[in-house]
Amino acid sequence: MVSFVCNACQETLKKPKLDMHANRCHYASFSCIDCSVDFTGTSYRQHTSCISEAEKYEGKLYKKGKQSAQQKPSNTPKSTVDQLTARAQQLASHETSESPVSPKKRKSEEANGSSDKKKKSAWDSTDISDNATTAMTNAIAYVTQTEPRTEFADLKKKCVKLVTKHPQSKHSKSDAKSVFDQALVEALVGGKVVLTTSKST
Repeated sequence: MVSFVCNACQETLKKPKLDMHANRCHYASFSCIDCSVDFTGTSYRQHTSCISEAEKYEGKLYKKGKQSAQQKPSNTPKSTVDQLTARAQQLASHETSESPVSPKKRKSEEANGSSDKKKKSAWDSTDISDNATTAMTNAIAYVTQTEPRTEFADLKKKCVKLVTKHPQSKHSKSDAKSVFDQALVEALVGGKVVLTTSKST
């Protein structure tokens, strides 16, 4: 139902009450709330329908053929059971199009770095020795060449990680940690590593 505002007293009224208000309010003229059209005298009686809320707020962007937000598209299922059935069919067709991989296997592949998203470093492409000390010596040389300003505490962590996470590695973390000191000595004596000291200020 169309609503109006009295321009004299600013009271909001529904259309059936306008005649009574016009008799009571001496200088009454009315404006439609929706379309903002002013009516003088009794011309408001012919104003039976008005613009929609969408038309009012969208202005020039409003299109008559456009569905309102309250209307549902005709191709959507009506009941919850139909919606669930449609969703199950969609999932079944999606699963058959992909190769079946269990979620646990997918997570382990991603953790091991077998997914294509992770880039392989030069270290991953090198062969690693079965001897833990030799593998650690090579890791120390690799870290000191690629990151020459690495501090001693970080050097151990990075080297242990490189040796244990290498795709061909059979070494455990505890083995790698235990041979680090010996491997560092071998790398220094063999000339693979040159240590520099930094002066603190």
